[in-house]
Amino acid sequence: MSLLDALLLDPVRIDVWVAKRTDFVAGSGTQNDPYDGSTLAKFDKLMRDSVGTYTCVHLGPGEFETAGYYEGIGGVFWQAKTGMRIVGSGIDVTTLKLLSAASSQRAYAVAHQLSSSTVDFFEISDLTINCNWSMQAGASVAAGAVRIMGNHSRVVRVKVKNWGVKSGGPSGFVVAMLTGDPTNGVNGVTNCGIEECIVAVGDQAPSAPGFVNVLHVGGPEGATSAVEAFGLGPYIRNCFVDCGQAAPFTNDFRALSMAWCKGGVVEGNQVHNTKYGGPYQTATGARDLTVRNNTYRNVYKGPYWSMASQGVRNLVVEGNSIELATGAPSSEYAVQLDSSGAYVHGNVVIRDNRIRYVDGGTGSASGIKVWSAQNLLVRENTLELTPTLPLLNKNCAAAQYFENRTPAGVLIRGYNEDTSRKYDELETDAEDAFILGLLKPK
Repeated sequence: MSLLDALLLDPVRIDVWVAKRTDFVAGSGTQNDPYDGSTLAKFDKLMRDSVGTYTCVHLGPGEFETAGYYEGIGGVFWQAKTGMRIVGSGIDVTTLKLLSAASSQRAYAVAHQLSSSTVDFFEISDLTINCNWSMQAGASVAAGAVRIMGNHSRVVRVKVKNWGVKSGGPSGFVVAMLTGDPTNGVNGVTNCGIEECIVAVGDQAPSAPGFVNVLHVGGPEGATSAVEAFGLGPYIRNCFVDCGQAAPFTNDFRALSMAWCKGGVVEGNQVHNTKYGGPYQTATGARDLTVRNNTYRNVYKGPYWSMASQGVRNLVVEGNSIELATGAPSSEYAVQLDSSGAYVHGNVVIRDNRIRYVDGGTGSASGIKVWSAQNLLVRENTLELTPTLPLLNKNCAAAQYFENRTPAGVLIRGYNEDTSRKYDELETDAEDAFILGLLKPK
């Protein structure tokens, strides 16, 4: 590739600076003479009119107010642009605050209209986003931080606070990187993701029916199994989510969500005090997905997939630490794949996970449950749980269990709900052979 080709693919960005000025000077946008973004009107106007594509926007210390974006927004508003980078002066040093959305919408501090044109090479980093949930004027607003659909776009080192859904509000996202939107002709983007982000305690009115996917990579809001679009190589890495939930976990918060992906990776994340740790998917599936080395603490579920048609074709769940809430009911499982269809899920490998109750307590929730997988392998997991049958499968074409044990080394055998029998392993086969040898007549 020539230098000219490289520049055309990723043009050099122009840098501009924005500050909370108090001298009533508009500024020229240089580092020594930054633009004045001290009010919502000034900030949104300059982001719309003075910042072009492939521009790096440096935000100084302080709190910048914005009307953000939602479908049908009017007045002066701005949208994320191709090649735009928004770089703060640091988490909790620079804050971007979403002001009141008068309409009952899914509102985001940073977003764009979904269309056939993706917003490629977008990045936002090193700042805090205040979704300002409690001050939203709309009767049923879902207040989120970021929603972007673009190749090589990412959210990194961003802290989000005061997010949530008001009473009667729709389901929503806090941070969402969309892998496609077939209704607008986008059938998959490449290399988008979320990395090193922090999401603090959220809010939701008790009567709100909508769920909240906190960190989401996949389809847009309302995506269903009627269509499919698969992004290549998306990721959620090294993030921290704490929804601050406690028993009975009434709000439907889902920390991690990934779907519509090929080669998707969810790794190195920490999830605390959240009803569903995730990845959690009930509508849309994935082609290839790896969920590894995540820590879940005080959750009802860890990874969970439940869908009638679009399953997970190739799935690896490995090296995760899952501590279930002691108040979680017996219907909950640390790792769960459900489906009523025949072999909706493909090749499933669940290995080397550590599952117990939070702080070593006792509870009713169980271990691993897999329905409707073509091929299932569950091996070398450590489980410290109360139920006598913590490893279950049903409607699987082929299943194998190997060396799943308690911390004391006691073998835990998988259980086939179709035949109401436990699976044999090398250890049980050896024991059977030894007993048969003793019983064999001389």
